[in-house]
Amino acid sequence: MSMSDTDLVKQARAGDGGAFDRLVSIHQERVFALAYRILCNMEDAADVQQETFVRAWRFLHRFRGDAGFSTWLHRITVNLCLSRKRRIVPDFVPFDDDLIERSTGGRTQACADRVATAVVVRSAMAELPTNHRALIVLREIEERPFEEIAKILGCSVGSARARSCKARKLLRDRLEACLKEEE
Repeated sequence: MSMSDTDLVKQARAGDGGAFDRLVSIHQERVFALAYRILCNMEDAADVQQETFVRAWRFLHRFRGDAGFSTWLHRITVNLCLSRKRRIVPDFVPFDDDLIERSTGGRTQACADRVATAVVVRSAMAELPTNHRALIVLREIEERPFEEIAKILGCSVGSARARSCKARKLLRDRLEACLKEEE
């Protein structure tokens, strides 16, 4: 029988390191995926993943349980990503026909079109401010409800909705600019 996050947190707080190891095992892939989608860099995402769980262990006594444990982990992850992104220069992936050709290996046009679209979207995402990229990832990719996003970001639901709307508009504007550059 698998234990709930709540039970595992209680056991970990009581000093059961194995319970915390199980929490890490349950959540590590999602934490890494979130960090990678925000940072666009595997090494940075791995560092953030590790630091997320170090902080979660260190501050487990502060976890109040108002939100789910995964929401709390996501908040730690997003905060670490935002801090890291302030310190580093963002990666920019330019739209490149040679990259498309190398990526598709000369396969069908439909495949090349999908790769080209992915390159444009990734480039546009990389150019967004990190806080907006985090919102796009949480809402559009992970499909999290605004109530959970608000808890992760530490803001009201209305603010999360407004910020998400602004982030989508910035992404749409950037995508339109990328498409115009290609014409």
